[in-house]
Amino acid sequence: MISELKEIGIGYYEAKILEVLLKEKLDIRELSRKSKVPFGKIYSIIKNMKEKDIIKETNSRPKLVYIEDVSEIIDRFLKERQEKDKKLAESIRNNIINIKKERGEQSRFFEIGTIMDDNKRIQLRAFHEAETEVLQIFNIYHKPSSNRESKIIWEKEIENAVKRGVVFKSIYPKSAVLPPILKRLDETTPRKFHVKRLNNDFTRCDIIDGRKVLIKLVQKDILQFGGIIFIENEKLAENLTRIFNQMWENAE
Repeated sequence: MISELKEIGIGYYEAKILEVLLKEKLDIRELSRKSKVPFGKIYSIIKNMKEKDIIKETNSRPKLVYIEDVSEIIDRFLKERQEKDKKLAESIRNNIINIKKERGEQSRFFEIGTIMDDNKRIQLRAFHEAETEVLQIFNIYHKPSSNRESKIIWEKEIENAVKRGVVFKSIYPKSAVLPPILKRLDETTPRKFHVKRLNNDFTRCDIIDGRKVLIKLVQKDILQFGGIIFIENEKLAENLTRIFNQMWENAE
């Protein structure tokens, strides 16, 4: 148990104390004896843990140390660890992006496409890399009937992703007619491929696995392709997911 507690960011002595307090309330002397934390150190450690609201003390004499809600404490440390991991991953990715930029190269964490061939390749990559979930926002400029050569390739890749367990939630404009492959997925696997309708002019985007974002700069004239951006950034994905969820609630 101590090794697991240390893995989520709890110090060695704190972990030893928590392991004992998971089972019972104890006074300081007994806690020192059972946890094997030196008596000369335990007062300062207990004081620090109280300040962090990890443990509490009774008003009795002698005072007993205890954990009020074990699940809440562990959940807090898990969230803090996850947040640190996210920040570390983001820092590493940004460093790689900068190094690649200095070398005149593009990073897989950040790609910009400016021609239709880039559009085909990067969109296909997004579906191919998806592991758990893809959230899609199609705006009022989306025309499923146009550029069918590329779109049918993407649709087949969506079908492959659904077969391997990826969930797709897609917001389409009300007038858009789903292509046959997607219509079949919507009808036969609604838990894995689900479409709702909402007219919006928000930027066309895909949010992949809650950490990757694909943004397409498109407008009414399909020949005026502005470009495509692929970026791996949890904060951006989190912001767009929040917007997607608001749209999803209002969609039909």
